[in-house]
Amino acid sequence: MPRIDETDWVGDPATASAMLASAGGSAMGVSVRVEETSAEQIAWVAEQVQEWAWEQLWSEGRPTNWPVCPRHPDSHPMRATVVVADAAWICPNDHCFVVSIGALEVQV
Repeated sequence: MPRIDETDWVGDPATASAMLASAGGSAMGVSVRVEETSAEQIAWVAEQVQEWAWEQLWSEGRPTNWPVCPRHPDSHPMRATVVVADAAWICPNDHCFVVSIGALEVQV
């Protein structure tokens, strides 16, 4: 799990930002435009957190297909997007809705 530093690194009132930091000391900025819908904000932040997780998994020599697409578990991760006003994880191959963002079970 990342440590979240709520420092505003963007410096733009139209953008909320924070830093995700790993136990090893690496960090990555995440940001979101405040005028977007909640679903758009959630999907965009989930995409950025996913990128952070890929970097962490890669650095540990672990598979980077997180979150694993249950339709193609050995192939690719799911993709964050908005589906009918809901922030969702979808299969990037067939664009099938898999689960709402935030409803995945924790995988360790």
